[in-house]
Amino acid sequence: MLVLFFASCVSNNENKTDSSDIRIVDGKEHVLTKAEKLEDYILALDSSDVNSVSKATAKFKELFEDKEDTLMNDQGVSIILDYLDKVSLYANRNVFDDKTNYESLVGIEFDGGKKSVPSELESVYKAINSNGFRVRQSEGMFSLQQNPFYLQEQFYPYISSNFEIYLQQLGKENMEGYAEDAAIAIPYQSLVQRVIWWEDFSKATQNTVVGQEAKEQYNRYFTTLTIGMDNTPAIESEQIAAYFQDAYNYLEDFAPQSQTYQRLKNYIALLESEKIDSAKALVPGILNEQ
Repeated sequence: MLVLFFASCVSNNENKTDSSDIRIVDGKEHVLTKAEKLEDYILALDSSDVNSVSKATAKFKELFEDKEDTLMNDQGVSIILDYLDKVSLYANRNVFDDKTNYESLVGIEFDGGKKSVPSELESVYKAINSNGFRVRQSEGMFSLQQNPFYLQEQFYPYISSNFEIYLQQLGKENMEGYAEDAAIAIPYQSLVQRVIWWEDFSKATQNTVVGQEAKEQYNRYFTTLTIGMDNTPAIESEQIAAYFQDAYNYLEDFAPQSQTYQRLKNYIALLESEKIDSAKALVPGILNEQ
């Protein structure tokens, strides 16, 4: 009887919820999920400190130790990705200084190990690389960009197969580029293919964490295909720009039954008929369909 009583006490202690994991919501106790605990932890981190990403990653692995629970783990990785985006915006000034040339670090992860890190940049590169970033250069300025190899190494063992496909596609696009100096930097065929890929993938994964992320990617690319960018606008001198005329022709041939083409069909027809004001008037409605 003594042994049974002792075992019962241990069991009760193990099942007891830590009071720090409880919040009062609408007058009722709410036990935080793993994702909510990770969000709480990240809120206390300094997003201007690049080293905070490795802390967030370690916390993720502490909370999401069950690699079989991939749907829950997808939520955690989604939170990490959002934090990476935040750090990439706020940590730049603390990582890079105006007096140092970091050009030798650009693309160093993708050259098959042929380039070496200069000794004077070893410490800064270690901080960048070990926290999920690589160095990007645009308009003579250096910035942080997500490193797909870090995501693969740290999170692939935890996530669903669909989330892995999502990260692989992001990594592919990361390596190929997308925009430079507020201008589209990929061929029109690649732009159209990406829009359709994200359309199909977001449909196939709808009502999931990765589906929500995929929809955001689709919306971003669809917006670019519709109106362009500051330095690559769809309409130039009150007529359709050559890049977009080629893109729309390719879209019609490549995916005529796609939702993307159906949404843009009337807009394209107006542009091609040089009814520019009427085409512009359609844009808010087209984008609001997202």
